[in-house]
Amino acid sequence: MSSRRVLGFLPRRLSRATAILGLAAYLLGTAYSFISGDHHLFQRFGSIGVAAAILFFTDRLLEIELRRQKTVERILHEYGLELEVMREGIDPRDLPSTGFLTDYLDEELQFQSLRNRAERINSRNIFLLTIATLQWGFGDTFLNWATP
Repeated sequence: MSSRRVLGFLPRRLSRATAILGLAAYLLGTAYSFISGDHHLFQRFGSIGVAAAILFFTDRLLEIELRRQKTVERILHEYGLELEVMREGIDPRDLPSTGFLTDYLDEELQFQSLRNRAERINSRNIFLLTIATLQWGFGDTFLNWATP
């Protein structure tokens, strides 16, 4: 593996590992502080949850954007090939219906799949961010109320 590929690979993996580590710390710390009844610690772990939500959002957003960009590049490449063939004087009606690498309907399905995945990621992230923010702001009050 070249040094350039290693340098590009490490930050992506590092950001995902940091997000997973942050989420694990948030869940374990929240569970421990809830069970032990430490309302100050419970509230403080909310900030770690907010950080984990932000890290996950940026990591997943980058992943989806790179996949979208790859699909757009594939479509543009195919349009370029078709324009080149037409420029050579071939009637567009005589272009073969097969043989081109991209099926535009498949690419549109790929876009829809990316949109659906982005919506799922966004809704999960909003849920985590809301819960962690409420815990960060009102966690001590909630835990004092919830535990006798």
